[in-house]
Amino acid sequence: MSEERQEVRRIVAEVVRAVDRRLAVEVRELPGHERLQLVLTHGTHQTQTEVPVTAVLAAAESPMARNELRLRVKRATDAALFKPMPDHRLADVKPVPPPGGQSYFRSPRGRGGR
Repeated sequence: MSEERQEVRRIVAEVVRAVDRRLAVEVRELPGHERLQLVLTHGTHQTQTEVPVTAVLAAAESPMARNELRLRVKRATDAALFKPMPDHRLADVKPVPPPGGQSYFRSPRGRGGR
């Protein structure tokens, strides 16, 4: 059983590293379940997701299962790093005066109104 745990942790570490090299992962086993809790940390951002042990073991065998696991990890990471756009309706936007202190557009001097 210990070898299987080590193999699962190795696979998870490889998949997480494939998503982002700066992403740190902590693998926790949920008692009484055949699931793992992955705590993903990227700088100050942190998120967690659960994956079945069978999905991790299948990732060692099949490239499609590995990609599915990678997408799960990437989805959780992207959700943690997402910054919503500020609401433009709430901002107090004031017009900036044009450079040079001109308040209206003046044509350059030169040919007059011929």
